[in-house]
Amino acid sequence: MKFQIECSSLAKQEFCLICDRPIHTAEARLIVCSDQGDGFGDICPECIGMGAYWIKSQLPHFRSLSIRG
Repeated sequence: MKFQIECSSLAKQEFCLICDRPIHTAEARLIVCSDQGDGFGDICPECIGMGAYWIKSQLPHFRSLSIRG
């Protein structure tokens, strides 16, 4: 699992992969991706504020997907 930061191009409302809160368009967005670059979803600013280790601890299902490769 890895994190990817992109310029925001959200045309529709997205929801946080962890807490399911709506994500409002901002200048940048954080996307959880597999090691192959497949995007799983966006993370909201509140969850980003908890830090990378916390985010990884909340996503064990996605971590196992990235190991399978």
